[in-house]
Amino acid sequence: MATDSSDPENPVKAALAERPQEAPRIPEISRSVVNAMMLKLAKWPSKAPPPNALLELIRDLSKQRRVGFLNHSEERLAERGFDVFDVYQTLENGHFADDIEAGANEGEWKVKIVDTPEGTSRKMGVVTIVVKDKRLLIKTVEWEDR
Repeated sequence: MATDSSDPENPVKAALAERPQEAPRIPEISRSVVNAMMLKLAKWPSKAPPPNALLELIRDLSKQRRVGFLNHSEERLAERGFDVFDVYQTLENGHFADDIEAGANEGEWKVKIVDTPEGTSRKMGVVTIVVKDKRLLIKTVEWEDR
């Protein structure tokens, strides 16, 4: 004979039946994984990636030194008194000055990042192209207060 779980003669079954059901556990996903997924979902050029995800990617690529300099930016570095460490500092600590734009080629995103280099009170702008989430190209560097 089968017993009902609410059977008062079986206190164990009665206690189990009254216990609230636990919600299934959902594994936590790290922020970097979510941001990487968001970047993959962004469609070029109709939809730019989320700014926070793109900024985190730029900071990570800069820390890995996956940065290339176009000829124009190399000329401007010397001409304006910047060095590559100013560029790295701006990429790793700065914020977006403008909207994210589609680059010239598929999978490229262009944005200007601004920060104040150490030892100055002026803001430096770094026009950066993110290439297929794998590397950065520095298009130009400039003082923002002119």
